[in-house]
Amino acid sequence: MARLLVGLPSLQGELQKYKQRFDLVELRPLDTSLPRVSTLRKWRKAVPPGFVFSVVLPRVVGELAAGSALDEALATSLEVAAVLEARCIVLQTPASLRPTASNRKKLAALFERLPAEGVVRCWEPSGIWEREDILATARTAKALPVLDVARDAPPPGPIVYTRLRALGRSAAMGAAALERIADRLRGRREVFLIVEGNRALQIKGSLAAALARKPDRSTASAVVRPAMPMANTLVAEDEEQ
Repeated sequence: MARLLVGLPSLQGELQKYKQRFDLVELRPLDTSLPRVSTLRKWRKAVPPGFVFSVVLPRVVGELAAGSALDEALATSLEVAAVLEARCIVLQTPASLRPTASNRKKLAALFERLPAEGVVRCWEPSGIWEREDILATARTAKALPVLDVARDAPPPGPIVYTRLRALGRSAAMGAAALERIADRLRGRREVFLIVEGNRALQIKGSLAAALARKPDRSTASAVVRPAMPMANTLVAEDEEQ
């Protein structure tokens, strides 16, 4: 059974109460207010070893415009990630970042500046990127692509980082949709699931129960042997992370 870690895109309320309900939280240096380094150290000590902090890089980093603003924002974010012993670092790129050869090179160069050991390095694109292009670009950058698993099957590999959005299909999610999501997540080693909106606890309980059930043979075979391009390469790179 996959290790399912569910959390919110921001810390809501006090950490002491939050950690009793969720296993994961996204933090956004510079884009939102965070405590001093001394308090961040206390946060790390206050949560169980398995609790996951995920650092989402600032918007200025996601724009990939070289310069001092990007360098300073990245340095601050990596310091926060190191203090919190963040398990995941997420780069979100805006819709204005189009799938050009130049931008692919910029993405790869940015990921070379992120820690390569002990961290799941994730890329969450917006805009007109096609699925196959996302997978190929993420493979080159040695990053894990972030998709909305309610809409798209995640790429093959032992680790999934996904976001269920508060708009569209994710907002009106019924039992059948949750079962389909569980089918897409079976067979994975770790699932980092960020839930937008106010149904996170309900979704966490429903998915945990669905993943605990034995899947149908037809569903299981589809998950274990996904027919995706470049599957072997992506699996190998996810294992390294």
